[in-house]
Amino acid sequence: MATVVIVGAHLGYDLKRVPLGGGGAVGAALVSHWAREGPFDLIVIGSGPIPPPGGVRYHRIAWRVPGEPDVPSSLSVRGYASFCVQFARGATEYLRRLAAEMDPTGICVVHNDVSEGPDFAAIRALGLRQVGIFHVDVVDYVAHIYLRGAVSAPMLARAYRGLRRARVHRLLPLIGRLIFEQQQECVRHCDLLVVPSRGMAGVLERSYPAARGKVRVVPWGAIVDPPAEGEELPDIRARYGIGRDTPVIVTLSRISPEKGQDLLLRALRIWDRRKRRKLVLFVCGAPAFMHGRRYLGRLRRLAWGLRRVEVHFPGYVAAREKQGFLRAADLYVFPSRHESYGLTLAEALAAGLPVLTTDHRSARDLVRPEFGLVVRPRPRDLYRGLVELLSDPGRLRDMGERAREFSASLRFDRAARTLASLIRSLLTTAR
Repeated sequence: MATVVIVGAHLGYDLKRVPLGGGGAVGAALVSHWAREGPFDLIVIGSGPIPPPGGVRYHRIAWRVPGEPDVPSSLSVRGYASFCVQFARGATEYLRRLAAEMDPTGICVVHNDVSEGPDFAAIRALGLRQVGIFHVDVVDYVAHIYLRGAVSAPMLARAYRGLRRARVHRLLPLIGRLIFEQQQECVRHCDLLVVPSRGMAGVLERSYPAARGKVRVVPWGAIVDPPAEGEELPDIRARYGIGRDTPVIVTLSRISPEKGQDLLLRALRIWDRRKRRKLVLFVCGAPAFMHGRRYLGRLRRLAWGLRRVEVHFPGYVAAREKQGFLRAADLYVFPSRHESYGLTLAEALAAGLPVLTTDHRSARDLVRPEFGLVVRPRPRDLYRGLVELLSDPGRLRDMGERAREFSASLRFDRAARTLASLIRSLLTTAR
């Protein structure tokens, strides 16, 4: 039987307590699904202390950043770069030993991270097939968030190739090399590149000529943990004293600038000035990665002083708590400045919620006019979307039913089986 090695720097943690984002959630769900269905022998390489369920073989890469927390999402920029280097070295060395012990032609390495991934060229030289899963196109992220769209991802990728030809790329800070070099090397040396949306596929292929012919779009769908039989979901409206006639909107993601919660709060400041109707917002999520804590302070300042809009920051929610917030909501808002897919958006649809989203990479894949609205990532556009969707409660309920019907096609198990089929095909195809 073929062996698949899943390499994920964010694997090995309890995601009910530790906020590690969509990449960690997808990696953990793939491990769980493949361990249960057994399409191949499975080995997992992670950085966390908790091995996967079901007796799956697990290798933990030890790492330490002196003076910083032992959770990747809480590290500083410099600390995270150090974590990436330590994980990459440890994973590469383990794969070298594995290739010496086993027939390398029967092994496929699935990289659940790119910037945090191992040495792609060295692994190819060992004779192992490789699949790179892009949860984020980090070069596209840099272009959108740090450069505010002034330069496109394809232009940045070409510029880095120019620096490399001139042999001056090593002058970049470590975090810059991890972004640009790792992504380029992943594209160059992996046999298959998996992305969750058509928009992301287009950007990747325009950025890297070597990506053409390798990219496959596999939408992840909704990763939903159904409550145990007889387990009741929390009554969020009762907990916060919210009347049944008061509209509730929810946004759910990590607290980080690219997630755009500030755009939503600015839209609600317009609502507060112009509308007389009370509204409740839950900004669910915890600060994570790089600038999260400072950004949370900014969000709290934006929420301060609102009169007709009641804003709550419940922190990180998962499992039944998350489902309780989704059940309490009338509308789900996804205000991201940059997004490759949107796992919580898919979860909201599965919970029967209409959605208001910005026009990110997967918005047109996931949202239809019969159950949602796609707007530009600007406060005024989000405000107009809120006015349109909240003006007719009956229509909103009908849109929720359409969302639930559409979500039947967004099944994670279908995505996991599709990826397993692609991997089996790869292992039976000559290089």
